[in-house]
Amino acid sequence: MYKQDDLEYISVENSSSSAKIALQGAHIFDFILKERGRVLFLSEASEFREGKAIRGGVPICWPWFGANENDSALPNHGFARTSLWAHQSTQTLSDRETKVTLTLHSSPETLVLWPYAFCLTLDIYVGKVLRLELTSQNLDTKAFTFTSALHTYLAIDTIYETRVDGFKAKQYFDKTQNTFAIQEGTIDFSKEVDRIYKNVKNDVVVKDEKVHHTIQTEGTKTIVVWNPGEVLESRMPDLSDHTKMLCVESANVLDDAVTLAKGESHTLRQTIVTEFRDVSISR
Repeated sequence: MYKQDDLEYISVENSSSSAKIALQGAHIFDFILKERGRVLFLSEASEFREGKAIRGGVPICWPWFGANENDSALPNHGFARTSLWAHQSTQTLSDRETKVTLTLHSSPETLVLWPYAFCLTLDIYVGKVLRLELTSQNLDTKAFTFTSALHTYLAIDTIYETRVDGFKAKQYFDKTQNTFAIQEGTIDFSKEVDRIYKNVKNDVVVKDEKVHHTIQTEGTKTIVVWNPGEVLESRMPDLSDHTKMLCVESANVLDDAVTLAKGESHTLRQTIVTEFRDVSISR
């Protein structure tokens, strides 16, 4: 076990890649393809402090996404991303792939925030691709409904030359305008973008001249795309450079919110396949 500032983390390395996973939030904050480059963005200003979400990597939003609908005083994006998870195992699947499993169970502290018994399991596959599987299990005596997201920060060369394919003619909810619209043409990243795309059954591709990220999702048809833009970044002291990141999030929100009966479970799966072009973007 290693430590960065206040937070303990697991370090994984094999012949394909390396990763760092904080126990707080089961948060993978670094994933590097060997001899190629860094796949996930991590803000240089991010704080590794107890109770503070890491700015970058893949935060886990659960059991609600964004502000709590019933009580805005509750933690934004839920409590999973700032809770201490238990490291269950690290398995060598081959010389090119490693599996890390972490769990989070309901506790007296979580029951104050959300009155249900549950078990969360995150399986992280570190190899030629990065795959995350978040399984939610209802251990309560009654049904519950949750929203969630794998809030993935992708490393890019520059937001102003980045294109996103896979949303043609898709309906989306624009959180900056509080309206629904249909995607036409390319996404304009000259200002803040915060959109929830619906009914996305295909892969999503993020590309610029130096890197192509293909995001494959199972367990939902909803994808969130977010970049804060220059104005919002100026109000975010833990974000170092919005031009080097784009969030593409597999999310159970809107029509894809999940209701589980007693004993039922649900898995949200995201796979990131990254291809570097010409030069590495690692910093």
